[in-house]
Order: sequence, then structure tokens, then C-alpha cells
Amino acid sequence: MRSHTSTSTYSSLSGSESSEPAVRRLIRHSSLETINTNVTSADEFVWVDSHNRLVELQQLPWTHHDVLRLLQNGRTREHVDEVAMETIPRLSYLLQRALVRIAREIQRLSRPLGLCSKYEVYSAFKIVLCPALADSCTKACLRAAAMFAVSGDQIKQSKASRSGLQLPVGRFFRWMSDVKLGRMIHEYAAIYLAAGMENLLEEILLQCLPTEPHTTLTASMLEHAIANSGDLWGLLQPYAHLNAGRIACGALAMPRWASVSSLNSSNSSKSGRETSTTLPVAALVESSLLTTCVGSMAELLDLIGKVSHTGGSSLPLTNKALNALFYYMRCSQLEHGERGGPAIQELSYERAYVVLPPLVEWLRVATAHADHRHSLILDHDDINQAARLLLPGVDCPVRSITFDEITLSKRIDDLEYIRRLSLDMAFKMMISGRAELISQACAFLPTTKHNTVNDNGFTALMLACIVANETAVTALLDAGADPNVESPLPLANSNSTIPTINPTITTAVLTTSSPGQKIPSYSYGNNSNSIQSCFNPETQHWTALTYTALLGHCSIARILLERGAGVEGGAKLSEDKCTVTPLQAASATGNHEMVALLLAHGAQPFLSTLMKDSFCYSGAAQRGCYSAISVATAHGQRGCLRQLLSNPLNFSAKRGEREEVLSLEEILAEGNSNTGQYQSNIQQQSLDGRSGRKEEKEPVFNKNQNKALHEAMYHSAESNHLDITMELRGFNVMWSLHCWIHSLSTAHEMRKDTVIDQLLHDFLQVRPDDYSNQFVQECLPLLFNIFRYSKREDTILLLGDIFSTCFGWEPIKPIRDTTLSSGSRIDPKFVNNPELSDVQFRVEGKVFYGHKIVLVTSSPRFRNMLSSKLCEGNPPIVQINDIRYHIF
Repeated sequence: MRSHTSTSTYSSLSGSESSEPAVRRLIRHSSLETINTNVTSADEFVWVDSHNRLVELQQLPWTHHDVLRLLQNGRTREHVDEVAMETIPRLSYLLQRALVRIAREIQRLSRPLGLCSKYEVYSAFKIVLCPALADSCTKACLRAAAMFAVSGDQIKQSKASRSGLQLPVGRFFRWMSDVKLGRMIHEYAAIYLAAGMENLLEEILLQCLPTEPHTTLTASMLEHAIANSGDLWGLLQPYAHLNAGRIACGALAMPRWASVSSLNSSNSSKSGRETSTTLPVAALVESSLLTTCVGSMAELLDLIGKVSHTGGSSLPLTNKALNALFYYMRCSQLEHGERGGPAIQELSYERAYVVLPPLVEWLRVATAHADHRHSLILDHDDINQAARLLLPGVDCPVRSITFDEITLSKRIDDLEYIRRLSLDMAFKMMISGRAELISQACAFLPTTKHNTVNDNGFTALMLACIVANETAVTALLDAGADPNVESPLPLANSNSTIPTINPTITTAVLTTSSPGQKIPSYSYGNNSNSIQSCFNPETQHWTALTYTALLGHCSIARILLERGAGVEGGAKLSEDKCTVTPLQAASATGNHEMVALLLAHGAQPFLSTLMKDSFCYSGAAQRGCYSAISVATAHGQRGCLRQLLSNPLNFSAKRGEREEVLSLEEILAEGNSNTGQYQSNIQQQSLDGRSGRKEEKEPVFNKNQNKALHEAMYHSAESNHLDITMELRGFNVMWSLHCWIHSLSTAHEMRKDTVIDQLLHDFLQVRPDDYSNQFVQECLPLLFNIFRYSKREDTILLLGDIFSTCFGWEPIKPIRDTTLSSGSRIDPKFVNNPELSDVQFRVEGKVFYGHKIVLVTSSPRFRNMLSSKLCEGNPPIVQINDIRYHIF
């Protein structure tokens, strides 16, 4: 509780003597209704500093070396010489604050379904970043995803190389899994996050570069530039709330608009604002957007009306949303000051908000939340989510998946409004779990009855499974609900499949009544009047069992399977569908009970729904999911991996697979006892301690299964799950050069000497005969680095054998320098040839023909000799007396 003598911007006693200093600090522009709340005392931040700070990450998904490599090879490579080395660690440290903010929003958006997809990452960028930075990061995400989709061989390169990125995508995936951003992390979510953070780092540096030539960007200059940037200062502060819309001195700042200023521009938002204030209407809109406090609901409605009617239309706010926004922006001093009369004693202190965000930030964040669910209105939960992000000490629950406020809007007609109300009422009746209400709900539903899909793409059975309402699930199944109904695909004319690149707040140029005069108008979100589909493109073809498996409701999954639910969800062997199977979802979460249940009902661990269409260049296209084996290895679920590999049905002829025809090479390999002996030795050397199970019969996988295991090893190596990688090696999965190098590098970082020796033993299995660029540029430096720091004799001997294998056992012969020394050269046919000769040497009475230019260039002695009178005749003749002719 703040004391009565606090220097807070607001006081609890309106109009009293003790509130006069606070009132003087409230610089109110009477015509613009704007409050400037500059911080004037250091104790303003005492409460925030001690209770509400960002989390300091112990492990980052990048290193200082990764940041330096990014600056050297990215868009900033032309300016890397202007950056001091002390700035690199500071950049990395500040970037982690932005990562924490974005990751927290991803985590909240992923919680209802448990799936962290690229769409959640995209929405988190829009929620946290200003429009210009969000637009830039979104474009970078789409570029990286498109490059990843059309990359060549998928196991010979790292995911970062395939995406054209410098930051390691595999480390991002591992970090997202470790901090539980979702129960299941999709591969493209890691690509989006890595690409967005890489682009954000470049934007920070480009905006902070000094304008003076030959000036080095130091850490202090970096901090100063960030303090004067309205787009960066609040984002990179250590406080948990996003203090957006201000700079370090407390002055309000408008964000940059992506459609007006280039992202590479060094112009600040302030300079752009000064240009726009030359127009009176633009100044009015800007002042309305910068308002931080209001004294009445009428004043708030007037401000929103100015923004809405001055050239742009914002998403309409419901009455509850307006009340919530007024609650957070209300200032009792303004309210009582407008009424006049005697001072009013307040019964509670003002909320301990040091500085309030401007209206533009309220609308930006709330609109981003509405856009995430494809809504055409802002409800009170959107405002509460914005308050949680923008105000210190404010929190609210995660939005429920079934939460949907039906509000009458001018954008929908009466028939559509009635349809929505009827559908909402019917779904509430069906989810109640009461048989009589479920039967009566059919009167409000179309011909699909209980299998009707709502505007969010869910059936009532799916919603009951998501909220774990077992009673409602049983009642719906008894009423005839089909458990195999799939979530629909987004509409073909809807832009929900591809993340919209338009920023949350866009700027249009409209012509006013004055000829030649143009004003910027601000519009929020999507202004389309058509009814949009709210179907989630990431959950297309999902069934009720898929949602249940991901959320881990085993009892409900058992009921669904007993009632005829397909164990593979929407995936079918006869059709190519980009979806996620229940077993893939359960393997990502590590739910052993759910995995065992699905395997018992015939789920296939090696089934992949991934669409490898190299002709699709869209970075937002849906491409399905890898096999459950690969999903388990990527998420580090070692126990689930063992469950999947030990499933007896993997080796049964009842799987519907065609019998494989072995080649002659494979037949000979199977009969090679030496190969079998070598493989058994490798199995005994694996990390998992399989020596206790040596007597057990090792499983034998077919060709397609071995290919899937090879793919699983790639994902485990990329995610730095070294123990899983070595366990897969114990199943005789052959190394690829990339997996071997990555595993060796991870073992070296973790200082696992035993694993390093095991990997070095396998060198002959992966050494490329042609010494590829990857081997020369990545493998050899790593081997020499291990040789430099290792003190183990066994490791040094193994490295010696490897180097001898690479460079040969014989001593390296000295290489003769065949480069020509400096000096003039002539064609050999003119040597001792009278043709074109201009000097002669007489040796033992014989003549040797030469050329002055060659002699003068080669020797200063000849230069002096030929320029003196010692040489007589034309051409000059030089007498040589002390040497034989053949030697000369």
C-alpha cells in the first residue's frame, strides 16, 4: 500500500492541498484531452522495481558467437566495423528481454489447445511489437519458412541453413520445449521465432547506428539510442509490463507505421510525428491517440469517435469493453475537476500505476488479440489482456476456448445475428451434459445436428473434450455425436491460412476537401465487412481424439476409442492430409499412459503426415507433421521413444504394408557376420546403458522404418538431445555427416568425454570420400579444437588416427614454391637470339645476345653498367673475362 505522502502521479484526495504537486505535474491540454505524465522522482519506480521485473533467462537459445556471426553475415554486415566488441554482449542481453515478452504471449496463446504453432508466434509479435517491427518480423518469418519448405536434402543441412538463418533453429526448438511454450511445439513455430528474433536484432542495431561517419557504436551509445526510441525503449526495459508509447524521459511517442516509414530508416517516431502535425486533422487524431487519462465515459467515446471517423474505422468495442477501458483510463481528479464544487474525499488510493499507456497502445494490443481469433469486435477480455500487458501488477486468466461474446454489430445483419445467438445457445445446451437439453438443442441446429461445427471450427464434442467434461462427452456420444468429425479447413477466400502481413494499425492516405492536401488516417485491424472464418488453419483435420490426446485426458480418450473414434484421427493411409495424429500429439507431451492406450488400439508410430511439396513456395502453407518417432525425439521424450520402438505391431505383417524386396547388396549385408559383430559392438557402446539388455533380441526394422529412424536422429541431433541420438545409434541407425558433427559438437560443449570417444570411433562410418565443404569448414575445425583442449590420452590417439586417415600416414612432403618471382620475363625463343637484341656479351670470344629491359629490371648493377661508358658500340658490347661461356 502506497503511503499518503507518495509522489505518485495521482493522489487519493482530489482537490485537496496535498494533491496540488500532483496536479501541477498533470499537464493537461484542454482542447486535446491529453495527459502528459512525466516521471519526476526516483521513488516512482520503487514498487515496480521490487515486485514486477522480467525473468532473467539462465539459458539462451543463442550465444555471443551466434550474434556476431549474424551481424557479419546479415543485413548489418556493411556496418559491422562500426560496432564495438563490447556492444555484442549487451545486444544479446537486451534481446533476451524481448524474447521473454514474446515467449510469454506465445505461452498464453498456446495454453487453451496446448499447440504452439507458427500462428501463435505470429500473433505474439503483433501483440508485443510496434506495427513497423511486427511487420518486418512477419516478413522475415515468411521468408525463412518459404526457404525451409523448398530446401533440398533435409538431413544433410541444419534447419538454420535450410531457412537461411544465422541463429540456430534447433536450439530455439529445444528452448521452446524446455520452457513449455506449448505441450507440442511445431517445427515451423521454432523457425518463425528464430527468424523474428534475428530480424529484431538487426532492426535494433540499424536504428541505433550513429549518424556521424567513422563513429563506433559502443554499449553506452546503444543504451542512449534505445532510450530515445519510442519503439524500443519500453520493449527492452527490465520491467514485466510493456511500458510502450514512451521514451526514457517519460515523453509520449507515437509508434512508427509500417506503411509510412521504411524499417531501415533511422528516423524516429518523433520526427515522423512532427511532419504529421503540420496537418490540423492529423494533429487531432494523434493527440487523441496519445491520451492517457479520461474523466468520463463521454470523453472516452469522443476520443474513440475521433479516431474512428477521421479517415479510418476501428474495430467496434462492445459495451463491456468500453466499461473495462474506462475503468483502466479513468482519472478521479479529472472527473471531479470537471464537475467543480468542493473537494471529494476518495475512500481508496489511486492504483499504483507510475505512468499510464496512451490510447493508441490500448487499441493496438486489444486489436491484436481480436485478430488472433479472427474477430470483428473488441470485447472486454481483449481490454483485460491489454491491461495485463501494459500495466504493472495486473493479471487476468487466459482466454477460454469456449469464451465468445455474441454482440450486435453494424457489420452483421439481423439474420446473421440470430444465427449466432441460436448456435451459441445450442452449444451451451449440448456442453451442459444433460440429455434433455441436448435433445432440445437440435431445434436450434442445422441438418448436421450434434455434429455441427461452430464458427471457431469445433463441434460440441470437441469442446467437451477440450474442457475435460467427461459427462458431456458421454452424453453427446449417447445422443449420436460422431467422434470422427474433423475440424474444417479455412475458407479458400479467407486469409486465415496465411498470416496477414498488414500491421495491426495501418495508415492510409485520404484526400480531404482542400485540394492537394492529404492526411494520415489510422485504422485498426481488418476492415472487411464480410463474415470471416475463424477456423484455425493449424488444427485442420483434427478430431476430438486429437485434441484429447494433446491435452492428456486419458479417460476421455478411452471413451472415444471405445465408441469408434479413429485412432489416427483425421489421417488416412489412402489420403494425403496435412494434419497431426493423436499419437504424434501424445508423443510430444510425453504422456506414457496416452501413448500406451493409442498403441494398444493400433496407432502407427512410423506414420508421417508431412507433405513434401517442393513446388509450394508459401511459408505459411500447412505441411503436416513428422512421424511420432521424430516428434518424440525432437521434444526429448526418451521414454515415449522406447514405448514406440518396442511396440510389437511395428514388426507385424498386419500393418498393411507391402513386403519389401531386398537388393543383392542388402542380402549380402545381412549375411555378413563381421558387419553383425561390428553392429553389436556399437550397440554396447551406446549411452543408454543397453549392456544390461545384451541378451535380448534387438528389433529389426524394414527399409522405410530405418529411413524414419534416420529422420528421427536428425531431429534429436538438431535439438541437442544427445542421449536420444546415441540411443538411436544403438539401433544401428547410420550416421549422416551433419548429425555426427552436431552430436560431436554438443558432446564437446557438455564435456562428455566418453561420448566423444564413441563418436570418434564412428568416424569411418561418416567420413565423406570427397571431403565436402561441410567436412572441411565444420568438421576439421571442430576436431582440431577438441585436440587442443582434450587431456585424455584415448581421445588424442583417436584424433591422431583420424588426422592420419585424412592427411595420410606418410610425412607431408615440402611443397615447392612454383610462384614466379617478380621481374620481367620474355619468351624463351628470344633468349640468346640476335633478333630484337639490344645488348651483347662477349665471353671467351663468343657472343651472347641479351635484352636491356630484362637486365635493367633484374639488377641495379646492370642498370649502372649499361648506362655508363663501359659499354661501347651500338648495340653495346660487354666484355666478360672471368667465366666460362657454358657457365655464363
